[in-house]
Amino acid sequence: MNTRDLQYFVALVKYKNYTRVAKEFKVSQPSITQAIQRLEREFNTQLVRKDRFHRDEMITRSGLLLYENAVLINDKIDLTRKKIDRANKKQIRFGLPPIIGKLYISKIVEEFSGDLLSRLRITSVGSHDLLNQLRKGKIDIAILGSTAPINEEDIFAELVATRPFGIIVSEQNQLAQKDAVHFNELAEQKFINYDQQYVHQSAFQAYCTYAQIKPQIVVYRLPNVSWIKELVRQNKGISLMVKDAATNEPGIKALDILDPIPEKFYISIVIREGYVLSDDEQDFIQRVKQIQLDN
Repeated sequence: MNTRDLQYFVALVKYKNYTRVAKEFKVSQPSITQAIQRLEREFNTQLVRKDRFHRDEMITRSGLLLYENAVLINDKIDLTRKKIDRANKKQIRFGLPPIIGKLYISKIVEEFSGDLLSRLRITSVGSHDLLNQLRKGKIDIAILGSTAPINEEDIFAELVATRPFGIIVSEQNQLAQKDAVHFNELAEQKFINYDQQYVHQSAFQAYCTYAQIKPQIVVYRLPNVSWIKELVRQNKGISLMVKDAATNEPGIKALDILDPIPEKFYISIVIREGYVLSDDEQDFIQRVKQIQLDN
């Protein structure tokens, strides 16, 4: 079976127009017709109705069944091409969220040097987005943060560290006189919250539920951690954050949370289930796993 035939067929189901498909792939219209005929012979069924007057119903039930699987096959082929291309270039596509990046990046630079470091391609967005990119094959390895151990059927994850959450406040804020707080002390405080690509939202909700408070959110769904820190520094509000991410930040103090609930920031190294690691990638993962974070 010619995989290009499946690409033509998927496009025909989408556009329901032979001429448009031919134009998109820069081939003649008879080439599209012949591809459909080959598929019909291959599967011994009619995929496209010959009546062109009912364009919206031109695909048969057999055709729709093939379409669902052809989309998956085309996606798999595209993913495989990307993998092979990266393998030939010997690149390591690595996802590192901004907050975890603050903990790891200097240690990665210290640990790796020369050729291997030059082949490292780092994508830095929130853990939620990185997980989606991992599934789509845009990256192959990632360190992800979560509020529970990662248990996804298409992902292999290995827990490498846990870190505590804290409350970050401006040094101008009265709370900066404290070293630790109970969450119910924050009921009247104004919070700056995260975009949903960050896992902090679920931890924030868990603490609010435990403390039975509903604090005011003054800025909601910011997509950048540095923006949150800057607003906290200017005393526009406070925020929940992994404590390490605010360490040694001028104008900001990180407070311990005293509530006895098991909310932690889990750090895991992950790959797609079934992904075949190169020798360099295996070495990279083993050395990253051995990195010790500061206490």
